[in-house]
Amino acid sequence: MTIKRLLLGLLLLLIAGLAALFFTFFERYTEQVDRGWGPAAWHNPFLAAEQFLARTGLQARRADNIAVLAELPADATLFVASSTQVYNPQRARELLDWVERGGHAIVVAHGVAYGERDWLLEQLQVTLEEGREELIFEHPFRQLLDDDAEQYRGKSASEMLREHNRKLRAEKGAGGKAANTGEDEPAEEITPPRNPEVDPQDLITLPTDDGSDYQLHFDASYLLHHPAIGAAGQGEDFTTEPVFWAKIWRDDTGVPFMQFERGEGLITLMADGGIWRTQRIGHFDHAYFLGLLATEGEFVFLTQPRFASLFELVRRYAAEFFLAGGLALLAWLLLRARRFGPLAAEPELARRSLLEHISACGHYYWRAEKCARLLHNLRHDLLRRLGGENASMETRRRLCTKLSTASGLSESAIAACLWGDLPHSEEAFTERMRNLQQIEAAL
Repeated sequence: MTIKRLLLGLLLLLIAGLAALFFTFFERYTEQVDRGWGPAAWHNPFLAAEQFLARTGLQARRADNIAVLAELPADATLFVASSTQVYNPQRARELLDWVERGGHAIVVAHGVAYGERDWLLEQLQVTLEEGREELIFEHPFRQLLDDDAEQYRGKSASEMLREHNRKLRAEKGAGGKAANTGEDEPAEEITPPRNPEVDPQDLITLPTDDGSDYQLHFDASYLLHHPAIGAAGQGEDFTTEPVFWAKIWRDDTGVPFMQFERGEGLITLMADGGIWRTQRIGHFDHAYFLGLLATEGEFVFLTQPRFASLFELVRRYAAEFFLAGGLALLAWLLLRARRFGPLAAEPELARRSLLEHISACGHYYWRAEKCARLLHNLRHDLLRRLGGENASMETRRRLCTKLSTASGLSESAIAACLWGDLPHSEEAFTERMRNLQQIEAAL
């Protein structure tokens, strides 16, 4: 008993020592890891814009069909991600009527296939044509990384930033302490720049009410054209005419966006709707521009529905799929393993021949002692036909002689078949029945 208590005390001391060492040298720290966009950001390209509007106090939501106009109030703002979603003249008329009642529609012009029509752009007399160049961004870290930028080719911005900062800390730690202060200087880490490297001539600078300016960067691969813009349209009257527009190049008649007044509302046409996507809303003053266009009412993003791919669905529901499959397999195994009593013999599927059937019937009748009745019935039928049921000995001899001549059997065999005792063996019964059938055939 004393040894057990001693061992128990040593075990408790060991546990206490390990706990003391753990709490002495344990250091808690947090590390922020960039895992990229979540599923909500991948499915909704305007998620950052919705969150920005929510922080400014506006109610933002998504819709998938232009039929949302029937429930929109007149003070709302409707963002149509593609003008092709206004797919017929009736929908275009409904949108224009809603704008005339005081609504604000922001529509992104989208090119249509050959032979199709853009009903909204036709109503506004606007065409979408190719611009001068495509939107090309330089890498946002090229200026900061300089010659080291090629080392990080093929990696994401977050990976490049982490590796470069790690490299700076390692170089600073290898250099030792600073000569003047004797203290470790923190490594200068790179923060991602806000705006990409673009040509200043590609930026649109617009004034604000307080006298300052804000800049926008549109994709100039497609531009909007209206007859009222440019020298060719001066002095002419148009049914619809933009009240405001901005040019990227002064000598070009195409513009990235323009605005029309319709009744009490406003229509803003844009050739590039990507400035408010999650990738670009933080560049320049794109978010500020969105806040300027948003009214005080509800803001509705009318975007095309995006469905998850087959690979994503498989990855998302793989655990449930394999769990359900495992449970189904387990249930099947339990069902197949259940049985009561001994295992029954498998029935024979092949059918027996006619001779086997006759032989089986004969053995059954013999074991059931029913063969005497068969023999008696056949004999009684023959005697009735011959008239020898109660015949005398003379008549029996005459019948035997006559039947012997006709059937080829001996007179004694015929007399035994018609008036003799019943057989007691299978062989005698079979021979007796064969002789009776020969006699019947001779009649």
